[in-house]
Amino acid sequence: MGRGVPAHVHAEAILSALQEARPAGLNIGQLTSATERTRAQVHTGLTHLRKVAAAKGLPPLTWDRKWGYRLLEDAPEVWIGYERAFFETVHHRVANFIAGTLLPHQKKTPGDPYVRTVMAQMGAIESTLQLLANLE
Repeated sequence: MGRGVPAHVHAEAILSALQEARPAGLNIGQLTSATERTRAQVHTGLTHLRKVAAAKGLPPLTWDRKWGYRLLEDAPEVWIGYERAFFETVHHRVANFIAGTLLPHQKKTPGDPYVRTVMAQMGAIESTLQLLANLE
C-alpha cells in the first residue's frame, strides 16, 4: 500500500481480517500480515475503526494481551474488562500528572486561582476514573 491511503480503507481491511478470525483475535503482527499493511497503517485503521464502530453497528473493538484485537458480538464481560483497564490506565496517568506537575505548581503558587481550580477539577477526574476502574 502506498502513502496517502485513507484511514477508512485500512479500517475496512482490518474489519475484514478481524471478522474472519472471530472469535479469536489478532495481534498487530497478525493484522499486518493478514491485511498486508504496515504497523502504522494498522494503527491508523484501528483508530478509525474505533471511531466508526457504533455507527456501523459493530461490537466494541477490544484488546488484551492474550487475544489481541477482537470484535465480539455478545461479550459484555470482555467489553467491561477492556473498559476497566482503560479507566485504570488513564487514572494512573492523571494521578502521576497531579503528583509530578500540579502539586509542585500548587506549592510554588498556593494562592493562584488557576491552580486551585485545576487541582479541584483534576481531583474530581481522578476520583471518577478510580471509581469507574473499580465499579462492579
